[in-house]
Amino acid sequence: MIRITSKQDGFRRGGIAHSATPTQYPDDRFSKQELAVLQAEPMLVVELIVEAAPKDTRPNVPTSVAQVQAAATIEALDALAEGEDRKGVLDAIAKRRAELAPA
Repeated sequence: MIRITSKQDGFRRGGIAHSATPTQYPDDRFSKQELAVLQAEPMLVVELIVEAAPKDTRPNVPTSVAQVQAAATIEALDALAEGEDRKGVLDAIAKRRAELAPA
């Protein structure tokens, strides 16, 4: 995202009247050349905003494996397996599933 704030409301550069209120634009709104001109303009404050990647909110692998080992039913294992893609946790699920399987 690109945020542009003009030091003077209505200041024009690049065919745009820029506001003194910060205005956000998508990353692909300006070409590289247009962005360079805007960044070089002393009347504008141009900020390139890098959005953080979503944080993984799952428990860490050892905690997840402990949850798998504590699971008492196949249904509980199925719930833990939903959306899981970490090999260590998937291996623990497979092992626990074999332990819970009827003899």
